[in-house]
Amino acid sequence: MSVFDASPRTAVSGRVRELVRRIAVEAFGAAESEVPIPGFTVFTDRRLDDPLAGIRAALLVHTVAESQLTEYARAARAAGRSWDQIADALGITTDEVAVVGEAVFDWLVCGRAPDPEPDGVRSFRTPCAYWRCSTCDGLVTDHGSFEGNPANSEDGHAKGCTRHTAEVQSWNEGRTD
Repeated sequence: MSVFDASPRTAVSGRVRELVRRIAVEAFGAAESEVPIPGFTVFTDRRLDDPLAGIRAALLVHTVAESQLTEYARAARAAGRSWDQIADALGITTDEVAVVGEAVFDWLVCGRAPDPEPDGVRSFRTPCAYWRCSTCDGLVTDHGSFEGNPANSEDGHAKGCTRHTAEVQSWNEGRTD
């Protein structure tokens, strides 16, 4: 196997990403375009004109896959497999939850996803999203809308970014102190 050969999981992941893109176009009316990849003269990437169509398509695939996950878990139980064996197939270990079989049953039957933090204790890490601003091209660290004020929620916009400035101004005008 050469360095350029993709693992079967990587190849299938690429096909699923392509399927989500096609669903966004076919079912949710998005259009695709080819955009240059920075630093390359020949290579391009496909992008949707409406990322919300991509979100809708990904949610549809997620919902169908989740339904299939539950259906196959029931089939596995019918075939004599234990909830612990199903947990093993899902990659859930005792490092993540105390009793894996119970955690998988809670997830797939009751709809409660396993809590990776022991005893429900949350860590002090702050999850963030990273994206490139389409107005200023700054690499933005997005801390979520918990704070409300975009000035405190997004770091990385270029100084004077008109999009970010307008969002902060809109938020300030909507306040009722």
